[in-house]
Amino acid sequence: MLAVALVSLVAVVGAVACAPSVSGPREGATGPFRYVSLGDSYVSGPLLPEPYGEPIDCGRSRTNWPAQVARAIDAREFVDVSCGSAKSIDMTEVQRAPLGSKTPPQFDALTADTDLVTIGIGGNDVGFDGIAKGCINLLPFPLGDAPWGRPCIGKHVFGDWDKTSWKIEQTRPKVAAVLAGIRERAPAARVVLVGYPVAFPDSGVGCWPQVPILDVDVRYLRDKYREMNRMLADVAVEQGAEFVDAYTPSIGHDICQPYPNAWVNTINIDPPGLPLHPNIYSHNSTAGAVVEVLRGG
Repeated sequence: MLAVALVSLVAVVGAVACAPSVSGPREGATGPFRYVSLGDSYVSGPLLPEPYGEPIDCGRSRTNWPAQVARAIDAREFVDVSCGSAKSIDMTEVQRAPLGSKTPPQFDALTADTDLVTIGIGGNDVGFDGIAKGCINLLPFPLGDAPWGRPCIGKHVFGDWDKTSWKIEQTRPKVAAVLAGIRERAPAARVVLVGYPVAFPDSGVGCWPQVPILDVDVRYLRDKYREMNRMLADVAVEQGAEFVDAYTPSIGHDICQPYPNAWVNTINIDPPGLPLHPNIYSHNSTAGAVVEVLRGG
């Protein structure tokens, strides 16, 4: 039942989309910054406290890590257009949800007087949710293709060619184009690309059946997850942007950890957060990492 629930939840996550909604000027703020937040659901924070935006399935929250950053730097104006399921293409094109709702390109929020832009993007371009979903196994021994016990790694690695690594490399120029596009539209802005926090155990094995993925696949998934983060860090340097490592501070808080040490929820929504997504503790950690970089720490 857990595996079935996980499959269903991943399907729901893939369907998330939203229309634009921004925070606008912050009442009482004295800071100099116009701050724009761009990105996917790891940015918007589905099911975190104080959701807002229309339609609500955008998953944007007033307690997500960008909102926490805006308060920490006392931004005079905070514009959050992050949206669940967003890919790089959704920065410049209308994003459509399976149910038909639309949101304008996220880049529409950028202006010449924007002082700070943070963005978290790339995971949906790589298709990590689908890759992980395909690794769910109901059995701990092979009786057939996943979900019947056979490792999923065979679907992605063929001799010396790794399909997931190929997808990561295919995403590299897309992220580079996004960062270049931000610079073009907000030339005076400080641009910060934020990586993805930990999902699977950083060492050792998994935790089947709590998370029904075989140990060999857990090792594969975490290696590819790290590879994706390294790619993002490299692109940030190449494009003259700053990179925030959200992964390292979250090691030891993966999906296999017990409550309340897990910063990624399984099928639970306590602590607040969408299942299979970072919860409020992860957003708190990422906010701290971003603020530290912004303050030169």
